[in-house]
Amino acid sequence: MFKIGEFSKLGQVSTRMLRHYDQLDLLKPSQTDQFTSYRYYIIDQLARLNRIIALKGLGFSLEQIAQLLDKEDDLSAEKLRGMLTMRRAEIEREILDKHVQLTEVESRLRQIEQEGQPSPYEIVVKRLPSQSVASIRQIVPTIGEMGFYCEKMYAELYAALKRVGITPLQPEITLYHNDEYQETDLNVETAVAIQSKYIRQTPSTDSLNFLELPAANLAAALIYEGPFDEMTPAILALLTYIGTHGHIATGALRELHLSGPAHDGEGNVQAMPVIELQIPILKAG
Repeated sequence: MFKIGEFSKLGQVSTRMLRHYDQLDLLKPSQTDQFTSYRYYIIDQLARLNRIIALKGLGFSLEQIAQLLDKEDDLSAEKLRGMLTMRRAEIEREILDKHVQLTEVESRLRQIEQEGQPSPYEIVVKRLPSQSVASIRQIVPTIGEMGFYCEKMYAELYAALKRVGITPLQPEITLYHNDEYQETDLNVETAVAIQSKYIRQTPSTDSLNFLELPAANLAAALIYEGPFDEMTPAILALLTYIGTHGHIATGALRELHLSGPAHDGEGNVQAMPVIELQIPILKAG
């Protein structure tokens, strides 16, 4: 037998909440002293307490928890594990969404702070040569999942090249094919440079493309150094330059990883990559 204070320590729940559960008939003490009204619990009741706390974490009301626990078959550990796993995934998605929102807010703050100030990026207009690449193209569901999908796509790309005996060159190139700003259904292509002979020798498959990125007579470009998830201001600076100079974007945004592969194959991403952002343009006039 455990006194209420001892049981509260075991279950990591306050004695106030244990008394509340008692009043609701959600978790009755195993025994209550009729003279002192002291509540006593047994170790077997810890499993029910754990279920109550877990279900509260899932967002159920105490009334709903009582109904779930009072079902004839009770709530098995396996069923509860499944519910908690789903809730964990939901929370992870919420955290990811909040991180994306925070990044966007910080980006807008920097834009406001830089209003009327010279751009912190040196933007040049230059010619882009054609580039032989192998690539994988896929729709990324949301902006928040971009990092996960890019890592997965590059891993698939390198694995596919290894299977066909092609040694990739540098740089990696991520291309964003959407014609307008979108937060969902992003058309993304992860590519890596290869020798031009493979374009002729190796046919494309459903999952692996061999193609020549076309040359661009003119492109606006800048160098960015910093975390991938803080790159938005640099992209906006490039787009602003194109718009304020009367140019027209004529191709996908290209993200060249000048400092090497973005990921190390073990789930780690470069902390401070060096990236060249390029957008093919048609010059005004």
